[in-house]
Amino acid sequence: MRTLITGGTGFIGAEIARMLVNDDEEVHVAHRSGNLGRLDDISDKVHLHQFDLSDPGGASSLLNEVAPERLFHFGAILTAPGEDDPQALLKANALGFIETIEAARLAGTQQMIFASSIGTYGRDTGGGVISDLTLQRPSSVYGVTKVFGENLGSYYRQKYGLDFRGLRYPSIVGPGVTTWSVAQYTSWIIEKPALGESFEAWVPEDARIAILHYKDAARAAIELSSAPMEAIESVNYLVDGVKPTPTAGELADLVRLRVPEADIKFVPPDGAVPTSLLIDDAAARSEWGWLPSFSAEGMVDAVIDEVADA
Repeated sequence: MRTLITGGTGFIGAEIARMLVNDDEEVHVAHRSGNLGRLDDISDKVHLHQFDLSDPGGASSLLNEVAPERLFHFGAILTAPGEDDPQALLKANALGFIETIEAARLAGTQQMIFASSIGTYGRDTGGGVISDLTLQRPSSVYGVTKVFGENLGSYYRQKYGLDFRGLRYPSIVGPGVTTWSVAQYTSWIIEKPALGESFEAWVPEDARIAILHYKDAARAAIELSSAPMEAIESVNYLVDGVKPTPTAGELADLVRLRVPEADIKFVPPDGAVPTSLLIDDAAARSEWGWLPSFSAEGMVDAVIDEVADA
């Protein structure tokens, strides 16, 4: 199968590419910058395409050239840079999405897997557990565009028969992320001590935000893609990692067991910060059999091992 991955040098996109290459698939990776470090071990096994989601006509040209049977659309501007420049984010994540999905339809693409986010929720979650039926009223422009993508994709599924499917990811855990977000402590609380650096978490020790290891995130995308058409009812799915979700303090304790000299402090600001964002991913589990493979301990070990090997 000919597969195109936008955002293919990112955390999850590169891992999807690696998994598909290992299955001997024809993989095309679209990337914005020259940062191909995550693809070093497979760069000779994928087709690389320079691509900027913000450039009008770029998606149309790319999809026309590649004519993929399957598209993983993981390219996007993230929350923090989006809040710094909302118009740039809207150009990439909204207008770029419109052009991409229409170009995919015209190119004869059969399936589109879309990376959405728990950022589609925001207000009125009640600090409790969110499900696929929880009202989506995002508080960031990033979340706004992800809700838009989910709904336009569902419309294309109904109107044109494009097999659109979406994943609402929680906080993704792994090394090497440089963009700040409220939930980014879940990676840095492991990575910074592993690098011998101190880390000050901006959440209280009892903060509990749903987490998923990036390799599980990639596997979820591939498993959703492979699920039979008749199994797909919800179309856009929350996916969670280990249950029960560990607190920030519990993650810190796991790190200290492995890195005894770890210097981790909790310095939450005076203003309100999220202390609980938990997920009920029952639809993904029941409709296409989603199950994460990484425990909390496994996530911590995996990040520390990758830092040591870097």
